[in-house]
Amino acid sequence: MCSSKYLQGLKRYVEMCKKSKNFMHFAGAMRPISASEGRVKVEFDVSQEMLNPVGTLHGGCTATLVDILTTAACMSTPRGLPGVSVDLHVTYLAAAKEGETVVIDAEVIRAGKTLAFTKVR
Repeated sequence: MCSSKYLQGLKRYVEMCKKSKNFMHFAGAMRPISASEGRVKVEFDVSQEMLNPVGTLHGGCTATLVDILTTAACMSTPRGLPGVSVDLHVTYLAAAKEGETVVIDAEVIRAGKTLAFTKVR
């Protein structure tokens, strides 16, 4: 179920990323799909600036978007606090090409006082 409170928060976060002049600008390409407590889902189209030399979505761009989305998921918990990653493990199953749409679903599995565990699909 999508809570409008969480979805509005996700939309604000994406807008902030769009206006960013730093590395977070990649997240400005995301289109929010849904958001609920501890979970956010977005989609984006792979653009030329996101490609590696062989013409597929760069792994570093993927990892960056995963990192940014896990923060958004943490912000959609009752505490509403962002965080910083202490460990990030990414497994690449298939390559996305320019123009393809990618969906990212980020979820908080467990949140404690100072540490949260997240999962992204």
